[in-house]
Amino acid sequence: MSEFGKGLVICLVKFAEHAMKLRDDLELYNKMVSDNPKLFDESHAVEMWAAGASDHLYEIEVPEGKDWDDIRIKVDDLKTLGLKMGHEMFGCSQYKADDAWALQRLTRDIALLIDEKLGLKPDLGDW
Repeated sequence: MSEFGKGLVICLVKFAEHAMKLRDDLELYNKMVSDNPKLFDESHAVEMWAAGASDHLYEIEVPEGKDWDDIRIKVDDLKTLGLKMGHEMFGCSQYKADDAWALQRLTRDIALLIDEKLGLKPDLGDW
């Protein structure tokens, strides 16, 4: 049994569920930084978010086969960057909110590729 999820879609969904927490964390850290600029910064908020969100990437997997290569490459990028941001260089103060949002966009791009692979015509919608 997996602690944080296993598979492709399950792991993507669980990772993406953390996006709202990122918004909340950034708002909270921005308030805290004004009171204690030496203790808190944007990178801390991003790293804390990534530490939780990227747990869902440890057992992400993509089916074998050349026809999954485009998805596999993007999933590998997501996993590598997400785990690095959340588990490797904690406290390095190098990350910005844009880095975290880039991972969310990558997650969306993977989801679109999966839908296309399934023969669907995905549409992100207006909202």
